[in-house]
Amino acid sequence: MSDLEHWYYNCEDTVRTYEIAQVEKANLASMRLEGPNEFQHALFPAVLQAMLQGVRIDLGARAALAKTLKAEMALRLEWLSSALGHDLNPRSSKQLQALFYTDFQLQKVIKRSTGNPTLDDEALTRLCIREPIIRPLVRRISEFRSLGVFLSTFIDAELDGDERMRCSYNITGTETYRFSSSTNAFGTGTNLQNIPKGSEAKEVDDLELPNIRKIFIPDEGYTFFDMDLDRADLYVVVWEADDIELKQALKQGVDIHELNAKTLGISRPLAKSWVHGTNYGGGPRTMAQSCGITVKAAESMQRRWMDAHPGIKRWHERVQRQLATTRTVTNKFGYRRFYFDRIEGVLPEALAWVPQSTVACLINRIWVSIYRNLPQVSVLLQVHDSLAGQFPGMADYLPALKGCAKVEIPYDEPLVIPVTIKVSDKSWGDCEPQL
Repeated sequence: MSDLEHWYYNCEDTVRTYEIAQVEKANLASMRLEGPNEFQHALFPAVLQAMLQGVRIDLGARAALAKTLKAEMALRLEWLSSALGHDLNPRSSKQLQALFYTDFQLQKVIKRSTGNPTLDDEALTRLCIREPIIRPLVRRISEFRSLGVFLSTFIDAELDGDERMRCSYNITGTETYRFSSSTNAFGTGTNLQNIPKGSEAKEVDDLELPNIRKIFIPDEGYTFFDMDLDRADLYVVVWEADDIELKQALKQGVDIHELNAKTLGISRPLAKSWVHGTNYGGGPRTMAQSCGITVKAAESMQRRWMDAHPGIKRWHERVQRQLATTRTVTNKFGYRRFYFDRIEGVLPEALAWVPQSTVACLINRIWVSIYRNLPQVSVLLQVHDSLAGQFPGMADYLPALKGCAKVEIPYDEPLVIPVTIKVSDKSWGDCEPQL
């Protein structure tokens, strides 16, 4: 093509883009989505800055973790070889199926989506329930897999030439407006929204997974911070239900799960999982299966819960009516989710969308507030309902950061979800609340 043809192409591309933009603006106005659209565009510079800057990595700590993980994997392989009398590769589906389904003659677990036998983590758990004698074997296989994921996904992720870790954030990655994350445009880095904090051993011989976040360190002369929204989804559910008792409990810092346990006359762990599932539309049969109780007990508990907190039921009914009349569900920031398929049975999904999308919109507004008002502070990571980054020296930026976090969710009684901020001059994984 000649230069003139190139110029003509570029000119036409610009004009066509402008024409499309005018149609888009008219559609956004007719759907009352100008506000969400404007804010999504405002996210670009803040997110791009984090993607370009990346996070500094402690190469020494990274190498030490890699050595530790490889040694632990080798110990699991040695145990498996000694127990079985032959080598076994836990990564080999063929070898595992030969062991469990041919040698041990166990009933096969079939994966519904493919119709083929499987030995994924869920299948191994089911086999342990059927045959408890294989639990030590399955445990070593599962530990080997977990260690391998830590090593390949997080420790061995490729760094850029400046020894920093970067990712690519997709700000329209999910229907809840939570980001998704992946390797960057050059194929380096990894999903930086999935960096684990590790796990502590509950028993003497339990596997203790390392805190991978300790390899993420601040730049010289900077302090790392981690800002986390406190029980964000729960706050949104309570405000959606407009439940006076639960609102007061949250404001006073009451242990909400202990309070719910007393209301229902059950243990705190059961109350935590059961109330969460019921609030999100889980029926008696679903909750009975997930919590290991009878359907009759689940029905009785749900009656007590709805009697004690009728606002939850009103919220469910309000969302159900909105689905029936408009096929949409809306959050308080004006974002909408459309359902084009049959709406029967989508209530739990729609109920979950409200707090998840609200929290996503909130954390992103806090990020933009920091970007606009605190140019000395760099947000480096967004992990769904938390932000991590760095600020210069040991200066006291905490009041300013908390000020940026005071973003109101526009309910009739405006909601500001409290934040917890941890700091460290060592690493992300070492962040602790400042006294």
